[in-house]
Amino acid sequence: MMLSALTALALAATVTNTETVHDLEPFGGHVVACTEGGLELFTAAGRPVRVLTVEDGLPGHFCRALESTGDRLFVATDEGLVSLDTGFRVTPVLDVRWQALPAAEDASTPDYVSRLESLAAVLSPGATYTAFSPRFAGTAEGRLFELGTQRAWALPGPVRFLSDTKDGVDVGTSEGAFTIDGRGRLAAVGTVPTGPLSFSVTEHGVRIVGSNGDVRAWGAPRSDEPASVPSGATVLTGDWAGTRASGAFIREAKGWRRVTPTGQLCGNHITALARHKGRLVVGTFDRGACWQRDDSRWQTFRTPALPSNQVLGLTSDGQNLYVATTYGLGLHDGKTWTQLAYGGRNPVALGKLSVLGASRIQDGVALVDGRGLSVVTPGSSPLSLVRRLPLPEGWSEHPSVAEGSGRFVWMGSEDRGLLRWDGERWQRFHDGRDLTDNWVTALSTDAEGRAIAGTCQDGFSYFDGARWTRVPTAPGLPSPAIVAAALVPGGALVGTLLGASYFDAGTGAVHALPRLADPRVYAVLPEGDTALFGTEGGLSRATWKPSAAVSRR
Repeated sequence: MMLSALTALALAATVTNTETVHDLEPFGGHVVACTEGGLELFTAAGRPVRVLTVEDGLPGHFCRALESTGDRLFVATDEGLVSLDTGFRVTPVLDVRWQALPAAEDASTPDYVSRLESLAAVLSPGATYTAFSPRFAGTAEGRLFELGTQRAWALPGPVRFLSDTKDGVDVGTSEGAFTIDGRGRLAAVGTVPTGPLSFSVTEHGVRIVGSNGDVRAWGAPRSDEPASVPSGATVLTGDWAGTRASGAFIREAKGWRRVTPTGQLCGNHITALARHKGRLVVGTFDRGACWQRDDSRWQTFRTPALPSNQVLGLTSDGQNLYVATTYGLGLHDGKTWTQLAYGGRNPVALGKLSVLGASRIQDGVALVDGRGLSVVTPGSSPLSLVRRLPLPEGWSEHPSVAEGSGRFVWMGSEDRGLLRWDGERWQRFHDGRDLTDNWVTALSTDAEGRAIAGTCQDGFSYFDGARWTRVPTAPGLPSPAIVAAALVPGGALVGTLLGASYFDAGTGAVHALPRLADPRVYAVLPEGDTALFGTEGGLSRATWKPSAAVSRR
């Protein structure tokens, strides 16, 4: 999201990262960047104007492709196909999940819509379509289909480019360039740069773009371009380039200039949220962690500051920030980052490489891995081990999530339900009597002994400290696939793969919450009557507490 909109998170309902660009298109007096954080609008000179998100009517932030008919801009997203007028008002077009659009050429808007409807009618369901030509369709699975026939080919890598020839087709994938003749024979075309590859049609012909920024003409034995493009380029159009991780660039006399604002949220696929010294901290699936500074810009931390860019959990003891990752623990003591991991620097007796979670408990900070938990002294630098507690023999070989509070530490597994340490002994909770299912995918606990455990496909179970309430499904639960949970006074917030809900423990009712940045909700941080929701499409703030009228229903 552009910086002018990030004056304060409390005022921003949606925050996204627009640094992954899949397409660029001039439209409505702007240049539109199709990004994984929505549509970013620039002036022709490269000045950021605004970002269009779900709050502007987009079905999802993950944009895949753009195509213009002059008076309408067609946008393919992971949640559907829409069009925008020159005022950037959104109209739904088709409920399809295409990652490409056929060329509009000189078609009018009605003709192009008719073409899209005809294409949708002939495509086989189930495939993820990534490239189109008048006679062929390519998929993310590396399959090429000739429309209207039974002919199909297997290719290395997702299909990114198609161009019909007199008797066949030219095919570009993430791994190479190929031609198929009229007899269906597949052949490689020349040499290509280092992949993954992207392909752009320019006034000089088809250009193959390598991941290191080198460019080659289709079929050329070596680079014939006088200058490289930005590293990780995904699309070239005129004097503009889009990249995989650095946003959009414009070419000027002195070279390429980045125009996508810096200081953005570290990534859109959010897996963990916490507060540390008043700052919001965000952990992501593959782009490390970041915190929001006083000027509302984000400061990002990735490897080697962290052991891994895949963050599983976050917690703060007021002095230290703990980042649990798949390759160990990242510790920030207020000055520097330190890595701790099984098999490496390990003064806290971690027993496995992945740290499933870090939680503030009564005795210290609990660092949980697949073989037990290490309790460390809060605020210590270097960390001081209080004690190491192994898991019960034979419980599970597949622990999944962990969280603690007060005197309790809870662990979930993929096959044996839940395990709880109460300060004196371990206790097990299973399906049938306690849980809806033994595959636990989300967990939240508190010092009073409450807990909520979400499952892979059978809803959730709520523990009030004495009794379990099982909710495998409910009218207000968007999906039984639970991927996040957070206890709140009187109930819990639940994140699913199709949206978020509030569970009222007093009435047993489940209330669906308003639309968020993305329906896949992987992290929840309650803050009073509102909550921050980390999704696969960015960060949302929304009110969760239902009105009194709703609560009485």
